[in-house]
Amino acid sequence: MRTHKNLNIVCLLLMVACAWMFNACAVEESIPVKADFSIKVVNNDFSVPVKVEITNKSTGADTYEWSFEGASVTSSAEKSPQPITYANPGVYKIKLKASNKDGNVDAKEIEVKADAAVIVDFDWQMQGSDISPVTLKMINKSLGATQYLWEFEGGNPSTSNEENPNVVFTSPGDHLIKLTVSNGLETYSTQKTINVKPAMTVDFNWTVDAIDNDYQAPVVLHLHNLSTNATTYEWIVAGGVPAVSTEVNPDITLPAAGTYTIILKSTNDKETKTQQKQVTVLPNTNLLSFSDIQLGINSAHAAIGCFFSSELGTVIKQGEANQTNGSKIDFAFFGLNSSFLYNQFVAPDEVQNTGFIAIPNASHTKVINSQESVGVQLSPSGFDVLNSGNDFSSINVSETNAGKAPFTNSVMPRVVLFQTADGRKGAIKIKNFVTNGPNSYVVVDIKVQKQP
Repeated sequence: MRTHKNLNIVCLLLMVACAWMFNACAVEESIPVKADFSIKVVNNDFSVPVKVEITNKSTGADTYEWSFEGASVTSSAEKSPQPITYANPGVYKIKLKASNKDGNVDAKEIEVKADAAVIVDFDWQMQGSDISPVTLKMINKSLGATQYLWEFEGGNPSTSNEENPNVVFTSPGDHLIKLTVSNGLETYSTQKTINVKPAMTVDFNWTVDAIDNDYQAPVVLHLHNLSTNATTYEWIVAGGVPAVSTEVNPDITLPAAGTYTIILKSTNDKETKTQQKQVTVLPNTNLLSFSDIQLGINSAHAAIGCFFSSELGTVIKQGEANQTNGSKIDFAFFGLNSSFLYNQFVAPDEVQNTGFIAIPNASHTKVINSQESVGVQLSPSGFDVLNSGNDFSSINVSETNAGKAPFTNSVMPRVVLFQTADGRKGAIKIKNFVTNGPNSYVVVDIKVQKQP
């Protein structure tokens, strides 16, 4: 019996020892936690809004606490949180606290910098007009940038790193202005074009009415301003009437014979330039002379014309006579047809009696078509030597039916006398009868007084 009892005790001790050894082998080892993560700014765009992707690299953890300072989402418990966005510029912390069920904890934080949005834009303030030289004060309207590069095509300077530089353009035409800005990480550019007008030029010329084509005093000059990019003008003509004018294109009367100097000063906001020219006025002979004037027969009125004005110095065709020029027509030529067997010069107020339409505002001119019927006062050779209006003083133009009678082409050259309604005497020398079907015409020279 004692033997069995001892055996039981031994067995009990063995069982206790085995249980202790088993329990000692079953205890688990504690797992450490390492918190780790990385971030990536999407598109490397650090200007707000800044979008950040997060990659969790932690080990040994099964619980995560994310803190996103200043972000659109401020916290998360996900292992791999969704991308976060920063809407406002600043420096922010991303924090991760990682832990496991063994109670092990680790933490990590990373700072992310969100820059202000970079906006590139500019304008300029022009100093004066857009006429060369043009000075621009650049107005930089960019935002979020710390570095600037200006490029001025054809400008002085050609480049600048100033925030608001000045630039001068002298060459006319389009000039490209480019601004490149950067915040150290990102770069943006924009460009605009400035058009520069050419520098001012000064020039002029003039024309005269037909009555002044001989430049005999008095002469009225119609001054034509050819200046460019000027804003004000001053004309100076010593001895002229007026002697000074600020009109763009004035009329100046040169009353007496002599040489006149015409000065034009053109000005804009940048400069004043001067041009001068001279014109010589001849002594007055009181005589207008016209050579090789063509006057058509009745059927050639539209193509060649049958009316003549010494004041306008031109032939007036069918349909051109009106209330304005009608009173300035001196006479009309009526040729019945190309055979030239019936021809006559007619007073403007009597053309409707021949086959023409009445001339508006017409006046009456006395005409002697056939001097041979009333007494020759001026021969072709006498016509040729006329060099003064005073040479008409001995000629008497009396209107009679015999003198007004039509003529043929049997006598050539033929001289026709006339006197206008304002008393000016004149003569027409027919030099040729040109047969050209319905467009036949006579060729004449004309001399007439400027003043009665």
